[in-house]
Amino acid sequence: MHRLYRVIAVGMFFTAAACASKSSKDDSAREKILNQAAFDLQCDRANLTAQKISDDHEMMGVKNTTWGVRGCDKQATYKSSCGMGNCNIFNEAQLSNK
Repeated sequence: MHRLYRVIAVGMFFTAAACASKSSKDDSAREKILNQAAFDLQCDRANLTAQKISDDHEMMGVKNTTWGVRGCDKQATYKSSCGMGNCNIFNEAQLSNK
């Protein structure tokens, strides 16, 4: 019985760590996206709101997410790719023009 409690405790620890990591990646992505959107939309960052549209997938610790940003009567869609301590942000309009 003691072993079962230990297995449950370890499982809960790793689940909590994974959730904290995902939240941290979302926070990092949101900050970078708002900074990029302020430049792209020529809008003060304080006037922008970012909303996560979807969690696209996560592979090998890299989380890919789609975000929408609105402000100053404009909007844009961004992709974030976060993992290994780094977040890369891509403007969806720039990706579709390639």
